[in-house]
Amino acid sequence: MKLAIGLDIGGTNTKTILVTEDGRVLASQQTPTIPASAATSNNIEELLVKDLKDFLSKETSISNDDIAGIGIGVAGLIDRNNGLVLKSPNISAINGLPIGELFERAFSLPVIVENDANANAYGEKWAGTGKDINNFIVLTLGTGLGGGHIYKGELYEGPFEIGHMIIEPNGRACPCGSYGCLESYASGRAIIDRAITSIESGTKSSLSDCCEGNYYKITPELVFQKALDGDSLSREIFREVGYYLGTGISNMINIFNLEAVIIGGGLIGAWDLFIGELTKEAFKRSFKPFASPIKILKSTLGKDAGSLGAAGLLFKKLSASQKALSQSV
Repeated sequence: MKLAIGLDIGGTNTKTILVTEDGRVLASQQTPTIPASAATSNNIEELLVKDLKDFLSKETSISNDDIAGIGIGVAGLIDRNNGLVLKSPNISAINGLPIGELFERAFSLPVIVENDANANAYGEKWAGTGKDINNFIVLTLGTGLGGGHIYKGELYEGPFEIGHMIIEPNGRACPCGSYGCLESYASGRAIIDRAITSIESGTKSSLSDCCEGNYYKITPELVFQKALDGDSLSREIFREVGYYLGTGISNMINIFNLEAVIIGGGLIGAWDLFIGELTKEAFKRSFKPFASPIKILKSTLGKDAGSLGAAGLLFKKLSASQKALSQSV
């Protein structure tokens, strides 16, 4: 049985897996994503390639002949035909990087490149919560906020940048260059920004006693823990995440004939802190005939969704190529 490598290059971490053709994960690792301070494209290439080589070196029973190819999901706008990262708001160090060519050259394997949220959506359809659903969107809550769409059982191969839907005109600045994007109100980065600005403006919170007084070391995980401990600001931040996500989802419900909305990404551990507000706003604001049958579901793939989906898309591309070849003979 052939294997594929799946990479999910996110704004904070990169997840790498080795997966079978039927979606079983044999090995995985998570490492920090290239920092924005990586000075040159050569440094970036070395770091990306080294990470994967280190991963494969641990799998001593696997040879290059066992691997069908590499599927890569990247946070940002992708030119999938040329394997190029056009713009990644949360990983500016890889803007303009021909990542497909880089990995093809380094590993002599077929490579496909896709937006990370699209890869997440395909992962949910291939092996996750969306397996038996044909029309759904996936929201990935991580450093940023991504979105993918499965329509009639197939991945919509467009940008589908839900995170850059304008939700508050003249609102908070976003790394994409605009203002008031949904991502600036519902993402890991938004949680940190909201906590820091609130504490600096005088809001009382147990967060102010953390990180030796350096608010800029606050993380979403810390805000989550303080919310569980009953901190009012932390709980309000997650309620606000739910409010804006629900508002954004209502727009999606009104545009697409959805069966479900699936939510995944690194922040779903805080599900219980935002899902109530999210559900209330999503159904309150959406057009009732469209909204009534829709389910709001939690991803069952966790952190593997993006890397699994990227590997699944690689298998799908190779299968289509083999089918086309056999028909031409």
